[in-house]
Amino acid sequence: MAEPHELDLVPHLGIGPLRLGMTVAEADAAVGALDGAGVRKSRRSLHYFFDAALQFELGGSGRIQFIGVANHPRLLCRYYGHDVFDTPAPELFALIAARETGEHSYRSAEYLFPDQVVTLYEAAEQYDRKGNGSRPVWGQVGVGNAEYVAAIRAIRGGAAPG
Repeated sequence: MAEPHELDLVPHLGIGPLRLGMTVAEADAAVGALDGAGVRKSRRSLHYFFDAALQFELGGSGRIQFIGVANHPRLLCRYYGHDVFDTPAPELFALIAARETGEHSYRSAEYLFPDQVVTLYEAAEQYDRKGNGSRPVWGQVGVGNAEYVAAIRAIRGGAAPG
């Protein structure tokens, strides 16, 4: 099998070749250059590649406001050098929290770090494909922009993300 594509998650920028603020055409061209991406599948504002492991969401602007990635054998996603799907969930949480202001308490459901607009979704052993299900690993990690944060606040009735 070919080596996985290395995708760095960079807060306020994007994941791998996908950048926050890109148009659909720009995103298609960027991801389409990756071997094994497959055909883009869409559901309203959500667009999926790599068997739905790499996705992006469009905001009201028609540009990417959120990018998420799940574990996939063709993708290696890193946060400041750490493989996000080979790092136990509490440890990854702590690494991200160390780059934030304020206090952040680990919880295994979902979490949005507001300074970096980095999201974590559902930590569980079932997502630990690299450690044979022996430790909780996040099911998805993502990055968003200010438009995404505003959308989350609207959904939560004005409550701050977290």
